[in-house]
Amino acid sequence: MKTWAKVACVGALLWWHAPNAATLDQQTVEDARIFMAGYLELNNTKNISLLPLYADDAVINITVVTLDREVRTLELSGRKWKQLLRETWYNGQPSAEPMQLHDIRIKPISGETLEITAHRYALTRCYWDNRYRLVIAKAAKRYHIIGETVLIDHHNQCEQPETTIINQEITIIPTMEPR
Repeated sequence: MKTWAKVACVGALLWWHAPNAATLDQQTVEDARIFMAGYLELNNTKNISLLPLYADDAVINITVVTLDREVRTLELSGRKWKQLLRETWYNGQPSAEPMQLHDIRIKPISGETLEITAHRYALTRCYWDNRYRLVIAKAAKRYHIIGETVLIDHHNQCEQPETTIINQEITIIPTMEPR
């Protein structure tokens, strides 16, 4: 796994807030941490094995900001979202964008369903999604994503350096003439 992917996974676990542990039993917290670490690893390494984590009947709410700053909202089923992700993987442009999650909060919704909210930082285009939300539910002892709310901004906000400076020392060694 690439270093930045490991950092993102570890960072997510480190940002997990202590108040979460107070409202959930230890096993639930541990299971959710394991799920999130796996989810981030698969997402950040653009691994197609991410797709089975989404339930077919999941509700995926996407806000897309286009390059001309037009805002569009979409609601897709988990099946349609997986199809879209699969198509982008196979055409060489994976939609899964490497990310870091900060200020992760988890709360029980009902039974074995959890809501996870966070500030999501997109590493490729350097923007914040402050309304990121993931809903996971346990079925057959495994969590699956049943809901996700995500912002996708197509405008690259990473700052480019004003100038490129190459600091390079060049040494010229004269060739010796044969005697």
